[in-house]
Amino acid sequence: MKKYISFFTCILLFSCSSESTNDEDMNEETIVEEDPGMGLIINEFLASNDTCCADPSGDYDDWVELYNDSNEAIDLGGMYFTDTIGDDDPYQIPDTDPSLTTVQPKGYILIWCDDDQEQGPLHVSNKLSKGGESIVLISQDNQTIIDSLSFTEQTTDVSMGRDPNNVNEFIFFENPTPGLPNN
Repeated sequence: MKKYISFFTCILLFSCSSESTNDEDMNEETIVEEDPGMGLIINEFLASNDTCCADPSGDYDDWVELYNDSNEAIDLGGMYFTDTIGDDDPYQIPDTDPSLTTVQPKGYILIWCDDDQEQGPLHVSNKLSKGGESIVLISQDNQTIIDSLSFTEQTTDVSMGRDPNNVNEFIFFENPTPGLPNN
């Protein structure tokens, strides 16, 4: 009888160990790691807007398009925006309405560079210079640069944005695509 009990105990232990291993293997196969992305990036901008793209008030203002390359929504509220690297007093984006300042995953948002803050939280005090300058997005700690770009002279109604074939390069777009993928 002891032989049978020992035999069944060994079988029971072996089968439990085997099931545990199979569960672990199955979990490893079903876990898919997602690319967290880069977060917020400057995707496109227009530093001289005459007839291209109107803001919600009907004004043709300079704009910067940000793209959220992550898998989570990101609220711009409380972040800082400036057109000058090393700015001691960058503009702080209001954190009063996350429904307007939150960029959805893989989504776009426009910052209007028009010095018309009364038009909403995405209208910043900085205007872009057609002659060239910088675009800098800074985290809520006012220390960490999230993304920045320096640019040279621009052409009216021609935007500059990330090349869809090489996101590390910026190219000109005769047909700007604010709020949409660059093409």
